[in-house]
Amino acid sequence: MIQLTMDKNITLRKAETGDIEQIKAILFSSLKEYEIALPDNYSVSDIDSIADRNNNEHVFVLVRSDSVIGFVVLKPIAADCIELKRLYLTPSERGRSLGKYLLNYAIDFAQRKNFKFIRLETTSKFKEAVCLYKKNGFLELKDAQKAPGHDLAFEKYLKL
Repeated sequence: MIQLTMDKNITLRKAETGDIEQIKAILFSSLKEYEIALPDNYSVSDIDSIADRNNNEHVFVLVRSDSVIGFVVLKPIAADCIELKRLYLTPSERGRSLGKYLLNYAIDFAQRKNFKFIRLETTSKFKEAVCLYKKNGFLELKDAQKAPGHDLAFEKYLKL
């Protein structure tokens, strides 16, 4: 468990089975808030399989007073590349640099695991997130093939 230096009441830890419903609530309320239509085949298997030992995705949660207030999901997609699959915060916790904290943690995690690149796909509707990615050195991949519902792709080269 990692204590945040900016707020002693918030901790970052690996997600547990008991976090699944809170994580899904944050995800689906955010998608609704930003009016993002989900494709019929939309999956949250990365979240549902938190307890699965064979799961290769890494899910971390930010917790304040026993409540999940944000989360990040990382998934290796190649020997040298990891995907930032999800990064979400509750509306009340946005604007407090917690998104930047989660992003920096994801980048640091990828570097410690010796990945050379971190990639992500998103929607331009997440204006604040897109700005965060660009400010932190992610470059847009204009010709990248993207999953349904995503209109942007970014990549960052990680210095090892």
